[in-house]
Amino acid sequence: MFMRIRHPYSTNTFALLSTCVILIAAGCASPQTTQRLQISPPPPEASAALLNSGSRQGVKLSPEENILAIDADMRYFIEENVPAALSPRARLSYLLDSMVRPSQLGLSYDPGITLNATETFYARKGNCLSLSSLFIALAREANLNAYYNEVTIPPSWDMVSDNSMVFYKHINVVVDFGDDGHEVVDLSVDNYEYHYPQKRLSEQEAAAQHYNNRGAELLNKGQNSEAMRYFRRALYLNPQAGHIWGNLGTLFRRLGQRDEAETAYRQALHLDNNDQVAISNLGRLYREQGNIEKARALEQVANNFRKKNPFWHYTRAKSEYESGDYGKALEAIKQAISLQKDEYRFYRFASLIYFRQGKRELAADYADKAARLKIKSNSNS
Repeated sequence: MFMRIRHPYSTNTFALLSTCVILIAAGCASPQTTQRLQISPPPPEASAALLNSGSRQGVKLSPEENILAIDADMRYFIEENVPAALSPRARLSYLLDSMVRPSQLGLSYDPGITLNATETFYARKGNCLSLSSLFIALAREANLNAYYNEVTIPPSWDMVSDNSMVFYKHINVVVDFGDDGHEVVDLSVDNYEYHYPQKRLSEQEAAAQHYNNRGAELLNKGQNSEAMRYFRRALYLNPQAGHIWGNLGTLFRRLGQRDEAETAYRQALHLDNNDQVAISNLGRLYREQGNIEKARALEQVANNFRKKNPFWHYTRAKSEYESGDYGKALEAIKQAISLQKDEYRFYRFASLIYFRQGKRELAADYADKAARLKIKSNSNS
């Protein structure tokens, strides 16, 4: 059995962009961009105040969840479906089969839902972080050594409401068999490649992502006070996560608390001076405040990033394709190819565009190029 669960997309870590322009995703801009802007970090007491002010205002206590907790039904599920006498690799195979088989758990992917392991078990759906949490919880009950794995995938983003977008990061699972090697269990085969940079993620960091995602979901529903609780809890667990500070800044900006928003965005950039989401939002904030010079400087960085980021052009190509403008879609994907000539997905999408235009020979040529590049990338991993 193939050791990965297939789903069409993945979503794990939200970073909100409070504007209707295309999301500027971190990871592809030149490292020196924000350094030239000389954005100073906020005073430590100012950023600390953002996390502590809620308790003085009498808001409810921070949410507390054990995202890997299991109950009796989940233990029974493992007992019934994963024979304890099997070898570790056989137990993994049985576990995966029971999780995806429609007649058993029948998990499905839902990009908009972040749940803990128990909630995911009963809902039978969730985003990739949710499904990874459920898998780890069940795997450990089956005496498998499983842990979160953060993967640096090429930039990906999407519109989730009229005034926010989502930047995707990716988390999957590693099952460690000791001297017998390990297996990656991924919930989004289409996004994951073995050669992508990856690292082990601690349970505390994963919990911070969980609270951050829930905060983002609540923010998009307009439940601002609840979103505040979740973002603060996330930052308590991982205060070095710049993207969570950026989300907190977006919440303050929506609440009209511009000074607090600026502090949060500056803290985000202090932790990651290449965070294009924070750059864009801070630029909009400065423009709203009438600080045009600072706004223009940040906007220039954002514009330069977009022009030099092949995945931004790739996203633009998909948008034009979906609107039916194949000419503009082709123009955008060719721009992406000119910036990164070894990304097989660009050629695969160009092939699709040519096919829609009735240019079968060009479609076949680009499909062949995509296939050869994919084989080459896998052989180099």
